[in-house]
Amino acid sequence: MTQSFQPGGRPGRVPTDAFATVFENLDISLFDLARANLARQQKIVGRTFRNCHIDGPAVMLVLGRTTFDATNFGPSGGDIRNLILRPAGPTSVVGAIPVQDCQFIGCSFFSVGFTGPDAFLDQLLKLQAEA
Repeated sequence: MTQSFQPGGRPGRVPTDAFATVFENLDISLFDLARANLARQQKIVGRTFRNCHIDGPAVMLVLGRTTFDATNFGPSGGDIRNLILRPAGPTSVVGAIPVQDCQFIGCSFFSVGFTGPDAFLDQLLKLQAEA
């Protein structure tokens, strides 16, 4: 059984291959990308996103070797803490979309919350102090 990838976004700016390793100048529904990838693996792994607009609603579980460069994490209502969800359990976050070994370069997020290891969340919180 194959799963079709039905992207959302602006015409001409939507990904057509959910399994591409590089996404550039695209509008991407994080949920749709994750759902399409579930047929092959439980995480989004080893992808590069350049100048993409990444839409929720979703919570991204940021795992090892994932980096963000020149990133707009999205509207936070004036407080970056509104984008952060700390896990209550020690090992996983049910319902979050895991990304591992991915690069986000020049991307912007909209309606995406972030969770992950304390070290990552603490780095994200520092953005508030630098603003």
